[in-house]
Amino acid sequence: MTTPISTTAIWVHEHGGPGNLIVENRPLPPIGPTDVLVAVDTAGVSGWDLKYRRGLQHGTKLPGRDPFPMPQQLGREAAGTVVAVGTDVTAHRPGDRVVAVVHPENPYAAETYRGLGNLSTGIAIPGHQAPGAYADYLVRDERLWLPLPDHVDLEQAAVTLWSYGTSHRILRDRLRVRAGDTLLVTGAGGPMGLATLQLAAIFGVRAIATTRHADRAARLRDAGADDVILTVDAHAAAAQIRELTGGVGVDHTVDYSTSAVLLRLGFDALRLGGTLCPAAGEQNPPGPMPFTVFDMTRLEAGIVGARGARHEDALRVLALLGDGRLHTPIAARFPLTEAAAAHTLMEDSTDVVGRIVLKPAATATTSAV
Repeated sequence: MTTPISTTAIWVHEHGGPGNLIVENRPLPPIGPTDVLVAVDTAGVSGWDLKYRRGLQHGTKLPGRDPFPMPQQLGREAAGTVVAVGTDVTAHRPGDRVVAVVHPENPYAAETYRGLGNLSTGIAIPGHQAPGAYADYLVRDERLWLPLPDHVDLEQAAVTLWSYGTSHRILRDRLRVRAGDTLLVTGAGGPMGLATLQLAAIFGVRAIATTRHADRAARLRDAGADDVILTVDAHAAAAQIRELTGGVGVDHTVDYSTSAVLLRLGFDALRLGGTLCPAAGEQNPPGPMPFTVFDMTRLEAGIVGARGARHEDALRVLALLGDGRLHTPIAARFPLTEAAAAHTLMEDSTDVVGRIVLKPAATATTSAV
């Protein structure tokens, strides 16, 4: 096979709507001594991509990280097959199946030495500070790819590391769940929520999921929820949670909703000494958290933040994927060149449960699953 020197890629040059996603033919960078060239099988579409495109991250600067540049090639998640490798590459060979590292760590950063590699400084994350995965081909350092066993589906691998890796860290490291605990997941219908429900079931944790849409309840139960509560009426939802927990409350709440009302619901659902993880990354509309210092004192509640996953979390969820214990529902597949349609579906649909993906090698039209 002739080594490609260019790629079809999706770039955004100005913030705005899905129409601002532009299909371009771009030269690939030269393959350096430690670089790997990968033919992308699947790239995941995420809420982050939508926020980046719309300009909601414009001006944001995380500690120790460069700002988010424009123009940008979006996409954090990808899996594919190695086409060529640099002269000094030892971890991969042509023909290997690989998945992109979504939470790279700087091994020399002080945060990594502290066990917080997810917060390590001095790195450029693909899809954030470096070009992302919306492309036919990617050239990246060998450390930014992890090997996959032959039996692991590339599409499933592409949508595992971000959502399951982060959820794994939230459950095991930030909330420190134990078998027999009860967990409330608000905003459970998104990728992080679905991953959290599956991992909770694997860890022996009872999971209560919330949704505003009754037609999502069955899919949330399929994903691992033991109980599903509708939150159209927050007061009724709070009463139902109390009833389900015998009046005690839940051990933990993780909130993915961005809603102040649901964040408050999750806090009020806690038992004495319970812990809340507000993991949505923002509150919409922006504002202070909807509880007081006295609320925290009253429950002796813990509140923990979460920002991504560590390399250790990635390896653990890949092992679960390899063992056949994880599965992500795919809501729709789009050819790479229809990235704008994929973004439109994700923004406008109220009944999508599962991931939307781009298939760079696809020639078929939109496929809903």
